[in-house]
Amino acid sequence: MNMERDGAEAVRAREDHAEDEDHDDEAPRNNGAVAGAGAAIPAGIMNPELLEDGDQMMEISDQEKLWARAIKAAIESCPDLEKLSDFEYCQLAIIDQGNMEAAVDRATSLQGFRQEYDVKDTLEDALTALRQLVSVMPSLFLSFTCNHSSGGYVTIADMAAYDLQALKTEKGWKTHMLGHFYLFGAMCTDFRSIRTGINFVVECDGFSWTSNMDFVISKNLCRDFYSIYPYRAQQLSYFHTNLFLNMTIAACRAVLPKSIASKFQVGCIFPGGRLDQFYLIPDQHTAAERTIHRMQESIRRRYAMVASYKL
Repeated sequence: MNMERDGAEAVRAREDHAEDEDHDDEAPRNNGAVAGAGAAIPAGIMNPELLEDGDQMMEISDQEKLWARAIKAAIESCPDLEKLSDFEYCQLAIIDQGNMEAAVDRATSLQGFRQEYDVKDTLEDALTALRQLVSVMPSLFLSFTCNHSSGGYVTIADMAAYDLQALKTEKGWKTHMLGHFYLFGAMCTDFRSIRTGINFVVECDGFSWTSNMDFVISKNLCRDFYSIYPYRAQQLSYFHTNLFLNMTIAACRAVLPKSIASKFQVGCIFPGGRLDQFYLIPDQHTAAERTIHRMQESIRRRYAMVASYKL
């Protein structure tokens, strides 16, 4: 995967240089600020399918359109690069702004990722991959919601539910990476959500080196996906972390662009205890099916936008 990794490193370098629903009782009953790093569980979260399809969701400036057209011309002039949709050219424009070289490098890296993990980039493939992503580790993704006030999507996860042995198999790793491609797509459904940025709220109490995650896998995930997908981060909050996990996150931040690395908050504390108690309602199976449904509805929305939008 040299093309992907070389491209990812180029994207990080240029970015760093440039900077130099249905169950109301599912949400936490205390939605305010928490102790620790000053993070907060995002308030006003709701089902993504309840978002209104207003013009503001797809607003894009004249400058961003110019960047998008320039990116489109640059990519489509490269014989080795696949053509993208006008929606995706605008997504690159919003993220990389006027940095044409960074946008082309990112497109090159994403093409390498799609080839390595056999990403078909179709709605049918997305629906299947998202179900598999959640089903393999059913307590990992506690919830998937949208902050209606900002338009940004929120994924709530539990690090203690990671299955390290599953990730160490070829099939398990591919399922996880393929699922992440579509998960991030489900959090970038329109230009407003792309511009706002994604949110991760992560429970870490009970995390173990021996059963959940190790340093190498964490770093590979950051290098091979988190550093190349075109997205902004609004808030990445990790609750109840221990020393070893803090060290792992610090190492991961080193391979991410500064614009992403700066959004991490570790050592957050929620006074009400573990976050899973607020989301695995009424039971694990129902919560997992609810999460899958929301992810799938959101990715449907993205593919509808991709199909309809023209520069």
